[in-house]
Amino acid sequence: MNAHEVFHDWNSGMYYGIVTHGGHGKASACIRCGKCEKVRPQHLPIRELLKTVAKTFEG
Repeated sequence: MNAHEVFHDWNSGMYYGIVTHGGHGKASACIRCGKCEKVRPQHLPIRELLKTVAKTFEG
């Protein structure tokens, strides 16, 4: 998502597809339990960011 937003990298979607098909889950698979946000070192709103990633790359 960083490459997409900061550098306007048109290949970002392709890389997202490679990562998600390589055994990592899609951003839309987030169940919004909040566990990730409890341990986040950078205090990012992970659940909201995943919604943006899903909207951008999944559809």
